[in-house]
Amino acid sequence: MKHYIKITFFLTLLLFCSNSIGQKEIYVDIECSNQYPGVAEQIKLSYVLKMKLKGGAASISHGGISIVKPTFTDINIVDEGKEGTGFGFGSMGGGAMKLYKYSFILQPKKKGKISIPPMSFKMNGTTYTSKAFTLSVGEGDPKAKIIPKNSNLFMRVEVSKSKLYVGEHALVTYKLYSAYRNIQLQDSDFPMTNGLWKEEITTPAAGWPQKSENINGKAYTVFTLKKEIVFPQKTGKIKLPAVSMDLSVGGGFFSQGRKESIKSNSPTLTVNPLPSGAPQSFFDLVGTGIKMEMSYSTNNLKSGEPIDVKIKLSGKGNLRQIDEPVLSFPQDFDVFDPEIIDKVKLSTSGLKGYKEFNFLVVPRYHGTFEIPAYKYSYFDLSTKKYKTLTFPAQTIKVEKSTNSQASPYNNTGVVVSKKEDVAILNNEIRHIVTNANLKPAKVRFLNSTLFWSGLIVPPSIFGIMFLLLKAKPKEKDTSLIAQKRASKNALKTLNTAQEKLNKNDNEGFYKSLYQGLLKYLGNKFKIPTSALNKEKIQQTFEIHNVPESDRAAYMSILEECEMAQYAPITHQGAVETMTKAKETIQNIESHVK
Repeated sequence: MKHYIKITFFLTLLLFCSNSIGQKEIYVDIECSNQYPGVAEQIKLSYVLKMKLKGGAASISHGGISIVKPTFTDINIVDEGKEGTGFGFGSMGGGAMKLYKYSFILQPKKKGKISIPPMSFKMNGTTYTSKAFTLSVGEGDPKAKIIPKNSNLFMRVEVSKSKLYVGEHALVTYKLYSAYRNIQLQDSDFPMTNGLWKEEITTPAAGWPQKSENINGKAYTVFTLKKEIVFPQKTGKIKLPAVSMDLSVGGGFFSQGRKESIKSNSPTLTVNPLPSGAPQSFFDLVGTGIKMEMSYSTNNLKSGEPIDVKIKLSGKGNLRQIDEPVLSFPQDFDVFDPEIIDKVKLSTSGLKGYKEFNFLVVPRYHGTFEIPAYKYSYFDLSTKKYKTLTFPAQTIKVEKSTNSQASPYNNTGVVVSKKEDVAILNNEIRHIVTNANLKPAKVRFLNSTLFWSGLIVPPSIFGIMFLLLKAKPKEKDTSLIAQKRASKNALKTLNTAQEKLNKNDNEGFYKSLYQGLLKYLGNKFKIPTSALNKEKIQQTFEIHNVPESDRAAYMSILEECEMAQYAPITHQGAVETMTKAKETIQNIESHVK
């Protein structure tokens, strides 16, 4: 007991002496685990509020300490927080006592000198500020990954490539990293992106497999949330928006856990334009290993009978986005809109398969016609060059049918043999007979039926043919043909979307509707599909004085189609969208001729 009293007396005396003779000096000290780290290398940076003693030991009372943290530039904060403080009892020669300690776990993002502003502590009405601190960052490990602030739970958006061409695909993967045992999703937000056509890869029935990954010595369970293929529709920088999620972590049988809100990174795609000098036969197809198969069901037929012309494009690329080919047939042939067969499959490597266009072609007149070679060009990603696929020229022999006529055009490719070989072209036009034996007519020709028929019928036939020729566009003007067919093709595409809607295929419905609306607008206003984005569409509507209500309706439908890729939409909602799409196209057609 006496011994305990002696120790207590000694400590009381020591504190009394130090408070009497010791002098207090408060300052902020900086401690750094490595002032010369590499890029992405983790370091610990601590700011310590200390009281310097000049002889003896001391204590200090305060009502709390507040801090003002520095702003970090080019540095990622992995973790931060207050640490426990210790008390240093100095000898008569002096010492220091730690009052407050706040630490950061940091990762530099780039090489070079990085200056960190001062940090401040406020205690008993007085502010104590540290000095600025400089890191000298070297190369570091190029494979090291930046870890977000919450090192136990974070999300990452990964792209398979950050530099690509318009129409080239990239794989985007959304991943969740967790060091917690129990996590539960409460809410998520996957924002839309302008300038990208997206195709989400169907999640397997059992979900994407979970994986384990070790990052900087820490083990994580990796959850793949979603995978999608994106096709840039415009050039320049396209920033993928950050994805946000609300989760419950650390829950158990008796606890719901605590809420954690996280946000992913936001990678940027650099989209380069396709090289100049694209052939006229280029229709926005970008890919590798593209092949073309073309066939005619027959080359010998009678006028009025049909020819099936099939064009099959196969390989790997943006096949679903390409427009229908434009065939060059003489004016004597009726070419109907094609039936389209889409057998394109989506996987993590992109789109692969084939797209087939089945045209129905009907010759109206008999004769022999030379159809020029057909060419279709695409941009080959493996060689970074345009390649042209060719189908050889064809000769179509059209025989007479009942009431058939020879072609009235001189530029249709009709091959006419010697005059003597053609006895009768039709029932009204014959060769001139040079050795005719003329006799006086018993009936007067003037004012006869034959006289008036010869006077009225030929000009009438000529006038009708002139109007028909003037109304029919030249086949070479493919843009004009596409423009005139825009409404018809769009409504046909809407019919395809309607079929998918009738089968309750909401996902397929929205994809078909989105593609059809863009294709309609491109053909209507002669704009390449690759150049269409929200800004371009709005600008086009303004130029052509499309009413504001129709503009808003059109853009609203496009947004609904994009949202359908991320959020489930009821069947009734899809039906309403379909009705609005038809009404909007009809309104635009009525205002823009």
